[in-house]
Amino acid sequence: MIFPTVFGNPSDPDTFSHLFSNLARKAGLGHWHPHELRHSGASLMLAQGTPLHVVSEALGHASIAITKDVYGHLVEGEKRAATAAISGALLGGQRPVAPGVAPKDAENTG
Repeated sequence: MIFPTVFGNPSDPDTFSHLFSNLARKAGLGHWHPHELRHSGASLMLAQGTPLHVVSEALGHASIAITKDVYGHLVEGEKRAATAAISGALLGGQRPVAPGVAPKDAENTG
């Protein structure tokens, strides 16, 4: 138990949610619910490069698919990085050249 009552019992979820929301407002953070901390934590883990399956386990999701459905948009950068890595490996470190946006020193490949 993270937030027991003064008697050591589990807190009522609704009571805790209202208390938390009021404290957030008083602190100038606006209207927050405790569940938003869960989303923030997951987002921060993914932003720091924590693998999706590890975040899924930390959140207690039954399947990584649930985590991907909710947070998949946050791993788009990983897809770009993977694409850049494979391009570098296949092209020997050369950057792909797109027509019309090539650097001035790039070869003209026609």
